[in-house]
Amino acid sequence: MPTKFDEWSKRVSFPESALAPLGFGSEQWNSAPRLYEGFEQLQARLRALGRKTRKSDVAYQLTSHLLTDVLVAAGGVEQSILRLDAAVAELEAYVAANHLQATSNIPLGLGHPAAVTAWYAFSDLLSWSRTVIERMERPAGDRRKFPKQGLLPALRSKRLRRRCETAFIALRDGPVGRSRNLANFVLHTALVRHPHTGARLELSGSISLPVPDLPAEQVSHWYLLTWQGDQDGLVLARDMWQAVQTFVGGLIHAFESSIPKRLRRKSQFVSYVCSIRSPRRADAYLKKHPLSD
Repeated sequence: MPTKFDEWSKRVSFPESALAPLGFGSEQWNSAPRLYEGFEQLQARLRALGRKTRKSDVAYQLTSHLLTDVLVAAGGVEQSILRLDAAVAELEAYVAANHLQATSNIPLGLGHPAAVTAWYAFSDLLSWSRTVIERMERPAGDRRKFPKQGLLPALRSKRLRRRCETAFIALRDGPVGRSRNLANFVLHTALVRHPHTGARLELSGSISLPVPDLPAEQVSHWYLLTWQGDQDGLVLARDMWQAVQTFVGGLIHAFESSIPKRLRRKSQFVSYVCSIRSPRRADAYLKKHPLSD
């Protein structure tokens, strides 16, 4: 069954309105290699192989894959949510087969291999969501030597950058951005619940993964987490996945709307020319930008 990642990859690799993959145009990226981590090592490696390359060529090799890198991270979020949903479906089947239910107004803990799978899938979803953010924009390892890294800082086109920033700000301000401190805690410190005991059957008969309130600042120990909001990790995971889908759709649309003129297909030229009311202006445009496949 095709995934969202398959759909995104097709839109980027085989765009209907461009003669090359989205992000292919070198004019869309900053061409100064000194802006990018790894340029010195890559340049030295190419020289050791006997390849003569211009600095702008090295810069292009460091940037042309950045859009795909973001999609791959978003695909990691998708794979995590698919594993999480499959684990929950297995838990629901286990509950039904054994006629389990919560009693005495107390939720029932579920000790089952699928519960372990669900918790690790939830952890992976947090990590991949964090990765989406960092592949868009992150501090350099050596902040004194390099500016911020990622897709956004590498963009030269101001219009394209504005469009990408709009989608990125919405992602950062939504559940993915708000979960950043929780993702950091899971990555660097501990899983928020033990995977053998963390899943439970609610009084309503639904499965849940109880998670703490989203920390507003860095947390370094379990005991510093708060649990006042009765938050369900399954709801949070699905909200994050929806936010990632919306973001990637906006990101791809930004690139689709900013295809360099030399890479546009005929139909896009024709649409633009037809929108020009003055025949003289249309003729002048066509002379300057001849139609060619």
